[in-house]
Amino acid sequence: MILFFTLPPQRVPWRWVLINANRPDKGFAYLYEHHRHVERIIIDSGIEIFRDPKLRDYPGGFHACLKRQVMLYERVKRLLPGADVMVTACDYCDDYNPGSLWLSKDFTNIERTVESVVTAVDWYPDVPWLIPVQGWYRRPDSLLISLEYYEELGILKRWRRLAVANLCVEVRGAIITRGVKYVHHWLVSHGYRDMWLHVFGLKIAALNRLRGILTSFDSVAWTRPLTAKLYKRGNWSAKSDGERELYFCVYIDRLRRKGVEIPVETLRWCRENTEYERYS
Repeated sequence: MILFFTLPPQRVPWRWVLINANRPDKGFAYLYEHHRHVERIIIDSGIEIFRDPKLRDYPGGFHACLKRQVMLYERVKRLLPGADVMVTACDYCDDYNPGSLWLSKDFTNIERTVESVVTAVDWYPDVPWLIPVQGWYRRPDSLLISLEYYEELGILKRWRRLAVANLCVEVRGAIITRGVKYVHHWLVSHGYRDMWLHVFGLKIAALNRLRGILTSFDSVAWTRPLTAKLYKRGNWSAKSDGERELYFCVYIDRLRRKGVEIPVETLRWCRENTEYERYS
């Protein structure tokens, strides 16, 4: 089964939680309320700050970003000592504003990400890092460059959890599918069959083509309506707590039909508190 990480509406129980490093208080408020249900957590690096075309680095650079990630990890473990936590090493994307984070043709967003990852695992070896596999905009084959770097540096032998990280805003299903399959096939052919393979921001439409490859993925796209019936309600995105809960329940029901594992307590909550089945 594939696991889905997200930050649900506050009242809805969920086992696999995504904490945004730029807005951690929302994530921690959820953890405080649902600590009995939460099993696994991903702390992401807050890479969406690079939507701003003027921004070229994390505030304080990747060293400051990594330190912040470690502090968030320690805070999570104090709250949920038994949870399985994955911490995303700070990476540099190319999909929001292609080329804007390249320092040169020889030191692109890929090399910047690798530099950050090497620093993360060397400086903080006891942190359970989720290693981002970055690439170039609409160049799924470029993901293999990251893997080659990681193998040469011994990263893949030390760290067994990877995340394909350059497809968050991609709309072309073929590019998404090729990118993830390239990574999977490379890992298998190089003897890394047991890797945890995560995909950031995966679209629902790509799930069927990636069955048997993915371990997990994340998204917060459930805030947008998925059916014509919901669009007719007049909102292009959730505008109230009730709509957020309804949209989330409709979203996870679609995931359930595609083979994604959905906690029984969440489905029960949705049936008792929303009318999601009218719109699924």
